[in-house]
Amino acid sequence: MVLDDISRDHIIQAIELIDKEGIKKGRHSSTYDVDHNGKLYPPKLLISLAHKFAFGEELSPEKFDGGINTLAFKILEKQGTSTRECQ
Repeated sequence: MVLDDISRDHIIQAIELIDKEGIKKGRHSSTYDVDHNGKLYPPKLLISLAHKFAFGEELSPEKFDGGINTLAFKILEKQGTSTRECQ
């Protein structure tokens, strides 16, 4: 799995897809959200969908870890997103 190749454009495409279709059932975050322009998004769903735009298939959330100091969060931070604890 090469998450390092996920770009900011892939993340923006994932955000746009979530804006259009909503957050999939069972894919809400329980601990952290990504804040993008005042809207909140589940980080693992963003990575799963960004992977789809980068590599052609959605990445199962069971195939990678979420949370602070994981590769998924490092990718999100590297691409300029900000995260915050869920309220």
